[in-house]
Amino acid sequence: MLAQLERTLPRGDVWRYEPKLDGFRGLLWRRAGTAIQLLSRNVKDLSPWFPELIQAGRALPPDTVLDGEIVIADDRGCSDFGALQTRLGVAKRDATQFARERPAVLLCFDVLTLAGHDLTMSPLVERRRHLEDLVVGLHPYLQLVTQTHDRQLAEQWLTMLSSVEGVVAKRSDGRYSAGRQHAWIKVKRQRTVDCVVIGVAGDTASLRLVLALRHGDQELHHFGITRPISPDLVKHLAHVLTQAGPPERPIRSRWGHDAVPEWRRIPATEVCEVGYILLDGNRWLRQPATFLRWRPERSAADCGLDQLFGGGTAQ
Repeated sequence: MLAQLERTLPRGDVWRYEPKLDGFRGLLWRRAGTAIQLLSRNVKDLSPWFPELIQAGRALPPDTVLDGEIVIADDRGCSDFGALQTRLGVAKRDATQFARERPAVLLCFDVLTLAGHDLTMSPLVERRRHLEDLVVGLHPYLQLVTQTHDRQLAEQWLTMLSSVEGVVAKRSDGRYSAGRQHAWIKVKRQRTVDCVVIGVAGDTASLRLVLALRHGDQELHHFGITRPISPDLVKHLAHVLTQAGPPERPIRSRWGHDAVPEWRRIPATEVCEVGYILLDGNRWLRQPATFLRWRPERSAADCGLDQLFGGGTAQ
């Protein structure tokens, strides 16, 4: 079951709210016998890379399926998506060592089958009650996702908790149905940061800004790229676009794809504010940012990496 993306959380007594951390969706399935599997949203078998969760699954009653989010925490206790990607990149024989050093946790938010009883047709409020009875205190790598009926508290999660990717609202009377459903509503947390524009990609009809932040070495380092901005906004760059350098090779991400396509460097004099949701390695954008406004009153010296860890704003 998948959530429908919306801009605001729904209101009403029927809704329950859960924080969403930045991880992989996972179904932990203890079959009727002793076999245990950890499946991705696309039914890929993740079991070899998460032996600690397979071990935790042995605590479940036979023929039980849990739905949740696989998360690895960083030193600050926040979810570290890069660590999950690294785990999937290691050889299967090395996964046990990685699991000892940085174990994953399944943050459980639903139970589909319990000891052979199909619960998917039961309302969420009933499934939640079974889930709480099952998971609380069962195993340290199986944790219960917090749930509240307090919409104001859920709004605070979106604006105040940097470790939360978003909030999912779920109808308490809703059944569990495969696919994207309006009974689950997802609102993502957007944060903002001031960046230096160091280059452009594309043409003036579909121009994208290449962004940088100043690190501790006082040098500007690539941060990411924006979605295309409107031609009206491009006019602000007219005086520096004439100084654009020759095309440069794409900037590759640490995962092997092009984080920035072929681009041209421009003088690092313009600052803009962008909205973003997710980071990679606490220093790069995971997806293109949304341009919000030009910041003519700010300079490159104001655009430090430290904004990402408390200096930026959330909206």
